[in-house]
Amino acid sequence: MKHFAYLLPVCCLLFAACRKDSPATEIIPAPRSVKAGQGTFDLGGGIRIAPADPLLRPAADYLAQLLREENVAAAQDAGNANLSLELDPRLPQQGYTLKITPARIELRGGSCEGVVSAAASLRQLLWAGKGSLPALEIDDAPRFAWRGFMLDVARHFFTKEEVMSLTDRLACYKFNRLHLHLTDDQGWRIEIKRYPLLTRRGAWRTANKHDSLCLRRAADERDPKFLLPEKNIRREQGGIRYGGYYTQDDIREIVAYAAQRGIEVIPEIDLPGHSLAAIGCYPQLACDGRGGWGKHFSTPLCIGRDSTIAFCKNVLTELFDLFPSQYVHIGGDEVERTPWETCPDCQRRIRAEKLEGAGELQAWFTRETEQFLAAHGKTLLGWDEITEDGLTPQSAVMWWRSWMPSTLTAALQNGHRVIESPSEFLYLNGELDRNTLGKVYGWEPLPESLRAWEEGLLGIQANMWTEDVPTADAAGERLFPRLLAVAETAWSAPEKRDFTDFRRRLPLHLHQLERAGWNYRLDDVEGICDDNVFIGAATVRLLPPESAELYYTLDGTVPDTASQRYTAPFSITDSCTLTLRCYNRRGVAAEIRRASFRPTRYAEPSADAGNLQNGLLVRWYDYDGDNCADIDEAPLQANFITDSVVIPDGVTGNIGLICDGYIDIPADGIYSFYTYSDDGSTLAIDGRTVVDNDGLHSRTERSGQAALRRGVHSFSLRYFDTNGGVLEAGIIDSEGRRIPFSSRMLKH
Repeated sequence: MKHFAYLLPVCCLLFAACRKDSPATEIIPAPRSVKAGQGTFDLGGGIRIAPADPLLRPAADYLAQLLREENVAAAQDAGNANLSLELDPRLPQQGYTLKITPARIELRGGSCEGVVSAAASLRQLLWAGKGSLPALEIDDAPRFAWRGFMLDVARHFFTKEEVMSLTDRLACYKFNRLHLHLTDDQGWRIEIKRYPLLTRRGAWRTANKHDSLCLRRAADERDPKFLLPEKNIRREQGGIRYGGYYTQDDIREIVAYAAQRGIEVIPEIDLPGHSLAAIGCYPQLACDGRGGWGKHFSTPLCIGRDSTIAFCKNVLTELFDLFPSQYVHIGGDEVERTPWETCPDCQRRIRAEKLEGAGELQAWFTRETEQFLAAHGKTLLGWDEITEDGLTPQSAVMWWRSWMPSTLTAALQNGHRVIESPSEFLYLNGELDRNTLGKVYGWEPLPESLRAWEEGLLGIQANMWTEDVPTADAAGERLFPRLLAVAETAWSAPEKRDFTDFRRRLPLHLHQLERAGWNYRLDDVEGICDDNVFIGAATVRLLPPESAELYYTLDGTVPDTASQRYTAPFSITDSCTLTLRCYNRRGVAAEIRRASFRPTRYAEPSADAGNLQNGLLVRWYDYDGDNCADIDEAPLQANFITDSVVIPDGVTGNIGLICDGYIDIPADGIYSFYTYSDDGSTLAIDGRTVVDNDGLHSRTERSGQAALRRGVHSFSLRYFDTNGGVLEAGIIDSEGRRIPFSSRMLKH
């Protein structure tokens, strides 16, 4: 990232001008076109709604509810309306216009979904307004038809009310698909009347490894959002069981609630793998009559038996009456096929269908399921493993394996409609840091390499897997505000996306999340590195988020609200571990951050540097290990000279880099450094490790300090990569800005 301080005043003036000319600049996702009008619409007299088409009455009811939630009197009144809802066939199907004048408000959509999207924009204007709405006209349409979110309710269960509350948040940001992951090894969450044991037994479990992980974290971090909710616990004579499920009436209620908000609910029944919850209820579904765990994944259904195929079809048939959605997701991922290799029934099926082994047996099952769904007017959707199953182009593929881009292009080349859901960017259950929001926002679903298949790209979807997410507060911290970034990527044209402006718009939306009872991730506390040094004493000046209270300890213990509250800078004179934690206005704890402090002396500059040139000497090794220390034990591939810390052009495959040289320090001082990498990186100055970002991991930033005298100091950065390909390093200035190393600073 380049930093141009002299542009800051100009940018501020430009933003001020945009705000003046475009009163809807707080809206997320950013609209296609906003034109300011003259005057305002006064809300004090109430809103009288008139839907021009009977199809829009549910949307009118929904809009009236939204208005009342904002303390605006609202009712349907065709005879004296000042707000109209209309279908306009001239608009894109999911597009809309919203026109506000001092006299009336008009919402038009190319479909009912388009009108609901107009209502979402109106709702956000109500958040920003104070008794009136600015006159304006918005003309808007989505970039992608599928704007989805998946919630895993199998690993940890979320109640009907929690799902509906989340659905309401999705509607605010123009998502139009809610994918429910209803079954997995850890639980079966939907009532199937033909197989009552699936919920009577399969929806409940004794504590498993995921539960233990959450409970241990709740205890270690003194954080109740990782406790298993009491409402999901059933006490029986044999002990405590965790779980829950949706009755069919619950499902109908969720589906209707979502439909009124323009959202289609997509069910997922994971087949033929991830099925231990079903096997535990009906053991005859497994090849060995027991089920269990194989080398990599759980043992699958025995799809060599006709009775198992009948079970699958019977379950899917009950879904058809509950979910009007076009798509039914069948999973199809991570199947342990080894039991089929020795199962007589599966081997009999392989011979009868003239298949070439267990891999083709799964492909046969997927094709059978595709035909069954098609016969009932439904379309098969599955994770990208199904790309290899010889399906017709009518089926859709959800690409998730970001380390296997070949499966994405293969699905598009085969004519499938594809939803992009790459784990690297859109799996929102991962741990968070200061860079994850920008990482999600910066992802581009349609790079130049995919433009030829643009018509096959149906849209994008974010996913929340819940192995270590047992509560709504834990989910909210992972989801928000990153889910808003996904919304803007899914809806807004590339030229309308700007991360700086997105950050500017966020505070209004974070306040509304708080108001709705949803947790969100607080910004990082600024002012420190992960590893800090001082000479004599350190004055610690912390910058906590505005909406939080910050507590800390100096002895390594976990802080809570009984610990020291940060109110002013303080001094540190001895080695210690500073542990920080913020609490939001609802008293919900944020993640814990730890920073080390230690006294040091100034490091003297190198005396034998000699004549130096700009840039670094870089050695590339064919390294496939898991730590930076062993890179130079691998075969050397090539040498380079680079202007800065970068992965040189042409470096691919197994990557181990050692970047050696000197850094030119302009004045005595304590300097802060960082590396941001996927996978590991380390930075040493004068032979001492300053930044330790080692090990296998996704994109992660670590930072550290060194006390350096003016002059040149020896510099060595090591980096290895398995499939991430991300490396950045530089200095952190006094304002907390990350400034990548330049060629003028680095010498060799």
